Amino acid sequence: MLKALAVLRTLFLIFIVAFTVRAMPWAIDVSRTFDEQYARYAAAVSQLQRAAWYAVGWIAFETLVGWWFALRVRPRPAPSAPPTAPPASPRA
Repeated sequence: MLKALAVLRTLFLIFIVAFTVRAMPWAIDVSRTFDEQYARYAAAVSQLQRAAWYAVGWIAFETLVGWWFALRVRPRPAPSAPPTAPPASPRA
């Protein structure tokens, strides 16, 4: 179960990094007007807010799973029976 969670964490990390990099305004050319600049960055901020909320949701999920693992009752091993004497040899 812990390995599955580690794989899930890794996949989410790759997703959130790619999502954030895609949402960043990588404009090489300079905007000609303020309206054009505002439109570019408003769209980018919207995407970055979504990425931030995905990250917050993931942190909440990790917290709940961590508390579930911490508070679950683990079955205790049964007490072992005291050792018995070996059976008598048939030759004796």
